[in-house]
Amino acid sequence: MREETKIEAGRIGQALSVALAAVLFGSTMILSAVGPARASEAAVMAASQPAPAPARYLA
Repeated sequence: MREETKIEAGRIGQALSVALAAVLFGSTMILSAVGPARASEAAVMAASQPAPAPARYLA
């Protein structure tokens, strides 16, 4: 492999890694901000029942 090709492949890999991290971080921020606040009636009723805390967010 030529040196220029190795450098180019490294740059592409780095760009893809940064893009993937940005997408994952952004989606995590959106879900953490919107997810628990947008509870349906069934989720609200399930949250009022005694259950472990994480189960309320899975409803």
